[in-house]
Amino acid sequence: SLCPGYKQVDAFGPDDDCEDEEEVSYVTLDLGSVEPSLLPSSASYRLIGLDTPTPFLQLSGTVLKGRHESLLGTELVFADGKDASADRSRRTVAYLASTKQRVCFKEVRLQPKGEGKEKDKEPRADEDNGRHALDRTTGKQAPPPRKKRTKKKAED
Repeated sequence: SLCPGYKQVDAFGPDDDCEDEEEVSYVTLDLGSVEPSLLPSSASYRLIGLDTPTPFLQLSGTVLKGRHESLLGTELVFADGKDASADRSRRTVAYLASTKQRVCFKEVRLQPKGEGKEKDKEPRADEDNGRHALDRTTGKQAPPPRKKRTKKKAED
């Protein structure tokens, strides 16, 4: 034995610690000032890039751009409970999950790539009120573009 107290192992038994387990995490979506009638009237939705810094949500024809926020506390999520009584004034709820993350969405207007030269009053989805665009890899604000260098002629 190389070290006292340790022994050589030729084969490992079944490893209970390394089983593939599916981890479920809940994130609440804050739709902010979205028209209240839009949610019930939307038959379907598209949630794109939830695991990216800027997810997008499409409800009918409305496009929303989101940003992740960490909550200071824990938000509890409840579902309607199964109540056997017919009394509607006493509603029961059942605990479903808890979360510490929220995605806050705001409505944006997307423009086709070919219309980038035209000046518009509303910012595009990748701009933030005249500031520089977000870096697609990091999700942070990209640095301003460099100015072109001009060559100086050496005087003799």
